Amino acid sequence: MKRISFFIIIILALFSFAQAQSGWTQKKNEGYFKLNQSAIRAGQFFNPEGTLIDITTTSVYSTVLYGEYGVNDRLTALVNAQLFVRGTINRLESTVDGAIVPGDEFNGLGEIQLGLKYGLIKSGPIVLSASGQVKLPSGENVGGNTELLQTGDGAWGAIGMIHASHSFYPKPIYANLSVGYQWRGTAELAYSSGLTTVNYDDAFVWGGELGWTPNKSWVFALKWTQVQPFGANSSEGVTGSSSIFGNRLTYFAIIPEANYLTSKNWGFSASVGGVLSARNILAAPSFNLGVFYQLKQS
Repeated sequence: MKRISFFIIIILALFSFAQAQSGWTQKKNEGYFKLNQSAIRAGQFFNPEGTLIDITTTSVYSTVLYGEYGVNDRLTALVNAQLFVRGTINRLESTVDGAIVPGDEFNGLGEIQLGLKYGLIKSGPIVLSASGQVKLPSGENVGGNTELLQTGDGAWGAIGMIHASHSFYPKPIYANLSVGYQWRGTAELAYSSGLTTVNYDDAFVWGGELGWTPNKSWVFALKWTQVQPFGANSSEGVTGSSSIFGNRLTYFAIIPEANYLTSKNWGFSASVGGVLSARNILAAPSFNLGVFYQLKQS
């Protein structure tokens, strides 16, 4: 299989680690809320060995609500919810006998994460915080007539992270760094042929961000995220061969993002990301557009 020469763009809808990588917490009764729409149309997949293979064209569309709200000046409430996920598989026509395999679609509620972030060090050259989020088993792990489509992994999960941030003020530059542990539970996949139990593998997670704020309207950021399951690489227990919710998801991704503030409170964002390596996940162009609101007290 010929490898794409520059970047393989990948959707990062399973966990939005990049959203909560800042060491800063929200002030009391202030917040940040973002509604994001992502879309992917994939004709290739990273298999368990990290090799690109061709698949029937598969699309995933996800509408995500992300929010931060300051309970007090140290404690921030977090929500990261896939309000709607739509997956489709194109129909396939055989080049040998012309037989047609019908396409498929599946819609539903996706992954929902709820959590808290606590400010450990609020002042000084480096601010430090810790966060914990619980993922609800809200998504469906078997869907459509083909039983290949998913809106989630159907398992409980959690992630704990430490975040550090530094502002280079008066230069318009900032930096964030995060490291953490992702726990994934056990789920049953109810196929028409019977039940299959999957014990999802835990993973090491880290990421960072470099940001530039040239003026009051624009914020540009370069983000990166790595997810590395524990244990030796293996195809055992891998699920979701046409999805983004399977077991042993592995990737190192770079995500450039642009944010534009139309007023003090409202703004728009756009991002796209490229992976340097990946396993067990869709590989295709992905686009993300969002609108956000910053709740300010003054």
